[in-house]
Amino acid sequence: MIIRQASFRDLARIELLYREATEVEQPAAHTAADSPVPQATLLRVWHALTMSLSSLMPITDTSDALLVAEDPGEGVVGFIQAQAPSGPVKSWQIVNFCTDSSAAGHFAKEQLLAALCNHGLEHGVQRFHVRLPLDHPLVTVFLEQRFVQYAAEQIVYRDHAATPAEGASGLPLRNARRDDIPAIYLLYLRTTPSQVADFEGPSLKVWQATFGQGLIARIGRDDVRHVVAERPGVVAWAAIAPPGPTRPTQLTLMCDGHDTSLRDAFIDEVLRELPEGPASCVLRHYDSELIRALQQRGFAVYGTQLLLVCELAQKVRLRSPPRRKKPVLAAAQVARAVPNSGGGNPGLRVLRSTPEGSSQA
Repeated sequence: MIIRQASFRDLARIELLYREATEVEQPAAHTAADSPVPQATLLRVWHALTMSLSSLMPITDTSDALLVAEDPGEGVVGFIQAQAPSGPVKSWQIVNFCTDSSAAGHFAKEQLLAALCNHGLEHGVQRFHVRLPLDHPLVTVFLEQRFVQYAAEQIVYRDHAATPAEGASGLPLRNARRDDIPAIYLLYLRTTPSQVADFEGPSLKVWQATFGQGLIARIGRDDVRHVVAERPGVVAWAAIAPPGPTRPTQLTLMCDGHDTSLRDAFIDEVLRELPEGPASCVLRHYDSELIRALQQRGFAVYGTQLLLVCELAQKVRLRSPPRRKKPVLAAAQVARAVPNSGGGNPGLRVLRSTPEGSSQA
């Protein structure tokens, strides 16, 4: 089996593999019995959030990777694709991974994933991460290839806008500026468990480039609206991505959870800013209070996805070589005092260096 980079001639086969994988996953999609959203709609929303076909073009960007597995007898039996966020941090997200249901496609899974990691090492990639629905058949494949889970995410969705509460909440919002990024990072540290923050955002530079695929780093540079609440200092932040032809409005929230009234007032104000139509929000497992607050306002939990990460760069402690002691005396001739055999003052001693290193009077 040959693992190679994809070309334009492979696009038709790649699209066919993608459609076949979607048809296989659709009957097995897990949905609660009392979910108000049809199962087909849930699957379309999830694919629009994490597995959009629009990411297949263009494939000529050197920062991205699109590899295919080609069998001599069956042709292209699988493909894998990763995207790189904007920023100096080398972290790629795997957005597409599909293989044929044949035996060749089964054995191509591990080879494609290993080839992608090797390809990333050649481009200086330090981390790969992927989001998969709970109980997805590919979870086992990733875990066998050194991927580890460090977070679970709940996807909440509402089909129609709920009627906002009447009256002002008393918590004004303002548009976020780029100089608010350090304050938003401190809010992230306060609202995130230390074991997650140490891995995901050990420094402001790393967090700014990796959190939300560089969402914070693009403040004021794209069509995503960022708002913050102060009391005093930044106590809450939200990002509102406008809807597209294949995706609903995407909402990202972060709020200090010590004050319940603050959280409720902030959510009410943010929901007033959302446009009409469907909206979705992805929250971590430790954001249970925000999830419950959104459920009380018309959102429904329709899926759980796992966040898996593979760290290619390993920290190794190097022992420094032992420091050499500085010699007290240099390796040179040393003069010694000897009695003077000549006349004059008997207490006077004359130093004279000899070629052998001793001194004579």
